[in-house]
Amino acid sequence: MGAALGDRGHGPAEAAALAAAEHAARRSGRAVLYAGVERLTGTVTVADLLESTAIDQLTLVGAPLTTPDPTTPILTQDHVRPEWREGRLVLALVPAVGNTLAPFEVPNPTPCCADHG
Repeated sequence: MGAALGDRGHGPAEAAALAAAEHAARRSGRAVLYAGVERLTGTVTVADLLESTAIDQLTLVGAPLTTPDPTTPILTQDHVRPEWREGRLVLALVPAVGNTLAPFEVPNPTPCCADHG
C-alpha cells in the first residue's frame, strides 16, 4: 500500500530508496562492516575502540553527553553496530556490570511480546 501527494510518493519502494540514499550519504543507517570492526571482539577499552576503528563518537544512552574515561572497558559481545549520524559513525553504549559499558544493541534480542500467546 502506498500514498501520493502531488509528485511525492510514499510506500515500500520509496521508503527503501530514501533509506538507501540516507545510508549512502552517511546521514543515517546502521553500519555492520567498517574499518576496524574485526578488532571489536571480547572486551576492549574506550581508547582502543576509538583509536583502532572508524567509529567517531560514543554516546551513553540516558547519560549526559560526555565521553567515557578512555580506560573504561566495553563488553562487545562480538556485536558492535554503530549508526551513521550526519556523517559520523556513532556507537550508542549503556552502563554494564562492574563499571563497564556495552553496546546498546545486543546480538540476540528477545522479541517483543515473546511470552504472549
